[in-house]
Amino acid sequence: MTTYLPALIWMLSSFVCLYIAKRRHLKQTALKSMAVAVAGPFAFPFVLAAKPRQFNQA
Repeated sequence: MTTYLPALIWMLSSFVCLYIAKRRHLKQTALKSMAVAVAGPFAFPFVLAAKPRQFNQA
């Protein structure tokens, strides 16, 4: 069980990062998703530092 714990933490943190990015209206691309999956728990500062998408109000 303890051998699966780091993988579980890595996967949960990537899902949380993608959830935060969706809530902040960040544009989600394949490259950004792969970067979050690779960075795992270290991706939180990148997601929080990214600028949200601007909506045009016409």
